[in-house]
Amino acid sequence: MTDAHHRPCPAPCVAERSVSGDVDSVLPLVCRWPRDRAPKGYVIFCHGLGASGRDYAALSSHWAAHGYLVIHPTFSDWIGAVAQAEPERGLDPAADLTDWADDPAIRTRMHEILHTPARWLERIGVVDQVMAALDAVFAATCGCRAGSTRGAIAGHSFGAYTAQLLAGAEIDLPGHGPRSFRDRRFAAAILLSAQGRDQQGLREGSWDGLEGPLLNVTGTRDGGAKGQDWHWKTEPYDFAPAGDKYLAVLTDADHYLGGIARAGRSPEPARRKAVEDLTLAFLDAHLDGDAAAKAWLDTIADMVGDCPLLFRRK
Repeated sequence: MTDAHHRPCPAPCVAERSVSGDVDSVLPLVCRWPRDRAPKGYVIFCHGLGASGRDYAALSSHWAAHGYLVIHPTFSDWIGAVAQAEPERGLDPAADLTDWADDPAIRTRMHEILHTPARWLERIGVVDQVMAALDAVFAATCGCRAGSTRGAIAGHSFGAYTAQLLAGAEIDLPGHGPRSFRDRRFAAAILLSAQGRDQQGLREGSWDGLEGPLLNVTGTRDGGAKGQDWHWKTEPYDFAPAGDKYLAVLTDADHYLGGIARAGRSPEPARRKAVEDLTLAFLDAHLDGDAAAKAWLDTIADMVGDCPLLFRRK
């Protein structure tokens, strides 16, 4: 990484804000932004199944400290929201539910949610509402948005699915046929543990229209909801057209890629730092036009810091 990326930065500002949603609803957001300067870009980060906008704090703080406004919505598949909406599950919405996947019945229900098209569309709708209120979010956090400020869509797991749809991946939506949800307001996309073919409407040809810059990150111990191995997780990169596309497969990293969701979930400092370095360089290169960051991405071979990896670009 460049010297600027290694230089200590003041801790970012963090606050919970809300924007108006559909039909008098309110969308809660967790926002982080640089303390000492105007943002050089923004990122909307989509959480994974069962997580919330309060997760991924370390990764979000890293981006924010280095110059980005990072906006985290919370979707209705957050385990706390599911517990409240479905009291028959016997979960206390006020309790710590981070280990929900250890309960086979709850895990089955959450995977049903993962494969429910209405939930896919609800996530797309929430991001659209956040984008519609983007100027208000800037004003309520870091100040008025400059007209040239560019944005990225990012996500982990179920959030990576949301991100790749907004980046241009086409799906077969049950009952409706082929559908694209591409949002050209996003200049780049980061997919952390994404999905490949034959799940959630993705199929051969889904990525033909994914033209913008893309960073696809997975690990050799990262698997899919239906038992797929890590090769399936690389398909967004494999099948997207060439042009500012990057693939990083971290050796021995599992679904949590070093612990990016929560500090106590599969913590592996070298792998987590590799994710931080890769994603920040990608944002700097493709949102801020940083030539040094782009050059660094173009020179990666088989290591980032202390993390061995398979790295590809096209």
